[in-house]
Amino acid sequence: MIVCPDELKKRYREGRLIPFIGAGISRSVKWTADGVEKRGPSWKDMVDQAIHELGFAVPDLLRVRGTDLQILEYFQMRNGGEFSRLTNWLVRNMHPPDEALKNSLIHHELAALKDCRLIYTTNYDDFIERSFALNGRACHEVVIEDHMQQNRSESEIIKFHGSWNFPKTMVISESHYEERLKLKTCLDHRLRSDLLGNAVLFIGYSFRDPNVSYIFRLMKDEFGPLPLSAAGRRAYIAVSEPSGFECKLFLERQIEVIHIGSQDPVGDIVKLLTEVRSYA
Repeated sequence: MIVCPDELKKRYREGRLIPFIGAGISRSVKWTADGVEKRGPSWKDMVDQAIHELGFAVPDLLRVRGTDLQILEYFQMRNGGEFSRLTNWLVRNMHPPDEALKNSLIHHELAALKDCRLIYTTNYDDFIERSFALNGRACHEVVIEDHMQQNRSESEIIKFHGSWNFPKTMVISESHYEERLKLKTCLDHRLRSDLLGNAVLFIGYSFRDPNVSYIFRLMKDEFGPLPLSAAGRRAYIAVSEPSGFECKLFLERQIEVIHIGSQDPVGDIVKLLTEVRSYA
């Protein structure tokens, strides 16, 4: 049974909750093309494709020698500093029909979070923006500074790691991540500002995701607990069957873990989002 913290509901009612969406949410979208069932590629799928493009037959053999980020760094070096072969593959494989997005209960629930005017994502795809439009909600993506506050009547989808509409903004390789750790881009400054007085709900991330470590460290080191909050939590994360080890490390960073099951994680996240906007 999903237990949604009362403090999380309260932050939502106050308009002070920011969903932060990871690759697991895009992965939940399924559709059929040419008789083959497809779904939004995961980070692992993207790295596997890079390894295939590099000419290695068995992806896990290369992983013995380096991390995913190092493999993508090598891919960048071998392709003249470009990721176009990989981003083109992403675009080809991440274009579900509208019906698939309409049938995505998670994306429907995200669009239903009317009191969340701001959503962050590290996903490059446009699933959230398309889902908003299909559910009759206006929004625009924010990738560069010029996109900020273009239309105050619309919700903003902040593409924290770039967008395939702006390939040069995409954070993919090890050097990209190292550059982000300097915390000097306009989106880093925007994140710092948005974190003030707000709480974050992470969904679609795993404990090993480098994005999580990066953002959690920023939140703890620079801000600490949420001032004047009953729980003091600046963030919550939905994790499938978390271990005591994970829970302890998250709590040390003022991150409350929301347990979801492994049997139906998509259904549990849908229930969580429904509970978040419940005023009962």
